[in-house]
Amino acid sequence: MTDLLELRVVGVQLEAPFDELRHRVPVAWQAVLGRAVELPDPGATGYVEASQHLGGGRYRETVGVLAGADTAVPVGMTAVVLPAGRWARLVHDGPLPEVAESFGRLHDWCAQQSLAYGDLKLDTGYTADGTGPHVLHVDVPGASA
Repeated sequence: MTDLLELRVVGVQLEAPFDELRHRVPVAWQAVLGRAVELPDPGATGYVEASQHLGGGRYRETVGVLAGADTAVPVGMTAVVLPAGRWARLVHDGPLPEVAESFGRLHDWCAQQSLAYGDLKLDTGYTADGTGPHVLHVDVPGASA
């Protein structure tokens, strides 16, 4: 578990049913990487993906970078704010296609700890060349320190 301050992600956003994400998210990543010069340097966290389950099997994905509140949002991109709070955390140091399985393990861990996880996920550590570990987060509303 970790405490995160409010975070702001600036990038390309999409909404889609779960079964379309595997096709649409890579297109969003191509758009972000193609316009990387318009975004702040991703720095130590790398590029990020924020996800919100909207209900009914639909998700809102925002791929981009963490940015301050004063960062201008490039035309055609958007900003999403993730609230401060407690988050379950896991480092994924395996192949990118297995990130979803690691999020599943994180959800399982929350259940084992009797923690109700929320609708938000954050995946940091994306790089332009696809290498390196990812730090996965799932919000845990109402969890105390």
